[in-house]
Amino acid sequence: MHRGNLMGSLSDAARTALVPVLGPTERVAVIAPAVGCTLVLTDRQLLLVRDGVSYRPRSGVQSWALARSLGLRVGPVRHGTGRLAIEYHGHGSSVFVTQAQLDDVAALVAQARRRIYGEGRPAADEPAPEIDTHG
Repeated sequence: MHRGNLMGSLSDAARTALVPVLGPTERVAVIAPAVGCTLVLTDRQLLLVRDGVSYRPRSGVQSWALARSLGLRVGPVRHGTGRLAIEYHGHGSSVFVTQAQLDDVAALVAQARRRIYGEGRPAADEPAPEIDTHG
């Protein structure tokens, strides 16, 4: 998909925050809303754009390279809310997800896995990121 089409679904603040962190030929593949933020998957990285990004110059946008050291785990939804755990080189972040957002976030995780592992198959020496959507 063309970056402009997907970027149009973002808030003005999120779009403004993303433009400087995207490479000139980088393409946005998937955008998934979550609680208090938006997840953006490109052909090179996963980005987390927090709501109110203009008030958070240091932590408003986080990014992780699409590499085998990136771990993504979607936890079960309980009482209407689940969690996406993002782990990279020993550092972690969490994103809360509502039941209504779960399918979009799970699709983003699946797409990220395909990009990292090629057709969704991990290398023999690398475990696949866990996805637990049923609890």
